[in-house]
Amino acid sequence: MLRKTMIAGIAFFMLSCGNSKNEEKSSESSSIIDNVSNLNKVAGSANKIEETTNKLKKLTPLTNDELKAVVPETLNGLKRKSFSAGGLAVTGLSSIDAEYGDDTKYVKIGIMDGAGEAGSAIVSLMALTLSMDTESESNGTKTKTAEINGIRSITEDTKSDSSVNSSIKFIYKDRYSVSVDGTGYSLQELEAFVKELNLSALK
Repeated sequence: MLRKTMIAGIAFFMLSCGNSKNEEKSSESSSIIDNVSNLNKVAGSANKIEETTNKLKKLTPLTNDELKAVVPETLNGLKRKSFSAGGLAVTGLSSIDAEYGDDTKYVKIGIMDGAGEAGSAIVSLMALTLSMDTESESNGTKTKTAEINGIRSITEDTKSDSSVNSSIKFIYKDRYSVSVDGTGYSLQELEAFVKELNLSALK
């Protein structure tokens, strides 16, 4: 049932996007082809996602102390300026956020445990997005799915004459949602911070 719901939902979303705003016929044809290809990928991944989701529902989320081990006091030379853990506990989610750098150039780390009812639902939706090959560009921001350090990720890179920002989001061990956002850092620079994360602390 979950598999059918996920496929139906993503199919409706993609078809809606592909037919909006009276696009040119050539653009519509290209969009439809891309959507069909992505829908096939989603269908192929749905069984694994459903299986993983059912396993996650039965697991116990990590404690705040266990999550803190992933965000050390310094990261790739930057000192940790703040962190917050347990803020979403009332919703059944186990998560931690940490920030490194200063007020003008900094990196934010966000980690959410997909264990439990609420966490498994969020991770399954992210897994669906990661199963598709997507790429877009709008107002100087490029977004795409790509391999970062051998891990399937969603990347975002924004450049202007005065600033540069980037982000990398991925799922670790089919369980943890990890986001790394850089203000003042390019996508290539941000990859170095991902490598320095102590992800091995996530059991």
